[in-house]
Amino acid sequence: MAKEYHYKWSWDLSSTPEALWSLVSDTNRFNRDTGLPSIQFLGMENKVKRVRFKIPFIRVEWEEEPFEWTYPYRFGILRRYLAGPLLEMRVDCRLERLEPTGTRLTYEVWGKPRNLLGDVAIAFGIGVYSQKRFGDTYKLYDRIASRPDPQLAIASGRRLSPSGHARFKSLNERLLTDGADAKTLDRLYEYLHRADDLSIQRMRPYALADGWGLPRRTVLETFLKATRAGLLDMYWDLLCPECRGVAKDHEHLGDLSGRSHCTTCQIDFKVNLDHNVEVIFRPNPSVRPVDAEVEFCVGSPQRQPHMIFSLVLPPGEQLPITTLLTEGRYRLRVLSREGSQNLIAAGDGPLHKDFRLDALAWTTEIQPIGLSPSIRLINDTDFTQTFQLEHTAWSDQAATAADVTTLQVFRDLFSNEVLRPDEEISVGATTLMFTDLRNSTKLYREIGDASAFGRVREHFEILEQAIAREGGSIVKTMGDSIMASFRKPVSAMRAIWSVQKELTARGMPPLFIKVGIHAGPCIAVNLNDRLDYFGSTVNIAARLPGFSNGGEAIFPESVRNDPEVLEFLERNAAPNSLTRFQGDLRGFDKPMELWRVKV
Repeated sequence: MAKEYHYKWSWDLSSTPEALWSLVSDTNRFNRDTGLPSIQFLGMENKVKRVRFKIPFIRVEWEEEPFEWTYPYRFGILRRYLAGPLLEMRVDCRLERLEPTGTRLTYEVWGKPRNLLGDVAIAFGIGVYSQKRFGDTYKLYDRIASRPDPQLAIASGRRLSPSGHARFKSLNERLLTDGADAKTLDRLYEYLHRADDLSIQRMRPYALADGWGLPRRTVLETFLKATRAGLLDMYWDLLCPECRGVAKDHEHLGDLSGRSHCTTCQIDFKVNLDHNVEVIFRPNPSVRPVDAEVEFCVGSPQRQPHMIFSLVLPPGEQLPITTLLTEGRYRLRVLSREGSQNLIAAGDGPLHKDFRLDALAWTTEIQPIGLSPSIRLINDTDFTQTFQLEHTAWSDQAATAADVTTLQVFRDLFSNEVLRPDEEISVGATTLMFTDLRNSTKLYREIGDASAFGRVREHFEILEQAIAREGGSIVKTMGDSIMASFRKPVSAMRAIWSVQKELTARGMPPLFIKVGIHAGPCIAVNLNDRLDYFGSTVNIAARLPGFSNGGEAIFPESVRNDPEVLEFLERNAAPNSLTRFQGDLRGFDKPMELWRVKV
């Protein structure tokens, strides 16, 4: 039987466990920072990952069990080696809160050698070399966690070459001339100049905007302009709905398919533009080359930041744990069982909770839980089970495909970025607005063709500017009408309020616009080489302007009850200008509850 080596080290750090967690549990970054070589993922066998180091002359290959962890206090991993000087290695990292502030980080490693070379590798590679490198790295992470902008604090040196610097400067001047945001470009330069390669593999504009203290849409639109200029490259990452990892990485929107597959979870899933397609950016190689494929670990808690814990429990055993939650909805599930237990975390929720897995199904009612709970997991089955608690809300820092394709800037700059012909992809929720000019035919008779055409063209310009200001875009024009898309109903309401005010102030006779607004799921398609939508939400929205007398917006009960719309109408609608009525829509069996408001 092979000898087992055991090492245990501790460091007292000044940052809290939750501040350190995103750095310490990012084993992809930690392995790089401590000098390990990059790895190659070989595939899955019986739901276990096979991996090997990319090193010459010696083959080191292993099976890697899934990580276990509990945010923000512990993670661990077991590797069984198929080739190389080791037989097995197990790691356990714990973060203990120190009062009044700080963390005691304890790192333990157990290793079994295959041969004499393994004895040497463990005794010197781990016992001597790793202790110092690990300590230096954790102390670096402690300093980073205490800084206001940890995104740049991760940096290690200057990385733009002289040619990359010159390229950025040249494109920067062009972008400023074209109206790109100067503050965003300054921040982007600093980021590309200082951030490490792992940080720029997947540049997320909303996350960067939050770190930079800049508006999200401003940063996203600047990134789109920078992509068009050749400063950045844009990619469409397809995220698995289960593990939420990147299932596929696409260079073009047209590469997306309505269905995809996750090799990690071994599941097929439907693609949804506003749920699991995230737009990310990388620097163009002419500015700064980066290997997007280089990895140092194929799994870590930071690859699934929505997962609060993932723990393996043998049959008949119990496991007490503590964790930290934020307010919101969670789902507790066991990988071998259908269904889940839904939870809602709140400040007044219970701080002690038992979850027992037995022959009975999960309860259907939502269970309350506190924000810093002590949980006891109980496995009353005859088999080892994996318990997972996940935050059901997707990251709001993801710039989804629906966010991006709704922007007028995207449609103006990337008109060739469309879905494949005959491809249909779901959009879980979008807001559609249809408009029409009242009495436009009469306008041509009253003021003449040339004058009327000028007024109509001016009305289109006003519409486009107002829609773009609210983060929407014009999908298409139809005679004197337009179809526009937005991410939220209140954006459409604000846009049309601005449009009608501007139209009323522009000359005689005044123009009045008829508007219909509806929100809901739809299907994105390629129609005449343009990104378009169809479905019942579209059909309803298209029919609503017919109920308007001009200078009025028509919308269903669901839009009226949107909290942001209610607040907007309370502040802007004149007294008694909001009325309710029932409307018969062609193609629908029953009348629909509708609302009319004077804009």
